[in-house]
Amino acid sequence: MLPPLVRVTRRSAADDVRAQLVSLIESGKLKVDHRLPPEHELAKQFGVSRPVVREALVGLNALGLTTSHAGKGTFVTANHVRVPLLLGRYSPAHLNEVRRYLEVPAARLAAERRTDSDVGQLAAILARMEDTDDPAKRNKLDADFHIAIAQAGGNPLTVKLIEDLRSILEAHSLAAAAMPNRRTGALAEHRAIYEAILRRDPTGAATAMSAHLNAVDNSFIKLAGSAPAKRR
Repeated sequence: MLPPLVRVTRRSAADDVRAQLVSLIESGKLKVDHRLPPEHELAKQFGVSRPVVREALVGLNALGLTTSHAGKGTFVTANHVRVPLLLGRYSPAHLNEVRRYLEVPAARLAAERRTDSDVGQLAAILARMEDTDDPAKRNKLDADFHIAIAQAGGNPLTVKLIEDLRSILEAHSLAAAAMPNRRTGALAEHRAIYEAILRRDPTGAATAMSAHLNAVDNSFIKLAGSAPAKRR
């Protein structure tokens, strides 16, 4: 049984659940190797749905505080946030730098060359992103959205490069999504990109894409800055 929890009522429910669990872990009330209660018990204690709890747990995993084992549950593995400085040989800064070289021009081209079919595909992906509570599905839809932008630009090599890049970015995206209120911000950023492409505004599309990548960068800066020193 966990210590008394604050029942969650705001829209950013997963953020609130995750924040309370992070606090319990960092304070030592939930110790390393401790198994968290099952999803249904956490949902009852917090007064939220199981998908909300599931999203919060994905955030804890991305922060390096827990690990989940099928059939066994979720276990605390660290009492401090581990910022994923490297994904394989690549840091988030390296990846985002390459994204700027590829995706800002891709958004510009999409606004210049898009067809009505391209716009419909982007709109459908965006709608599904807004509707789903499953973080893994949202990350997949996020990848689909960025690839669809490249497809709208009409350059198959750009599409291939962005597809390959997104395969490296999966853990990066999950960690960025773990930041409080990141879901709401990311949705607004994607909508701004979409709307610029819709109105055939190349400069606006490039600016919106650049702003989106800035926000991803900032999420990692904040995550790194919030990580406490490792306890001895």
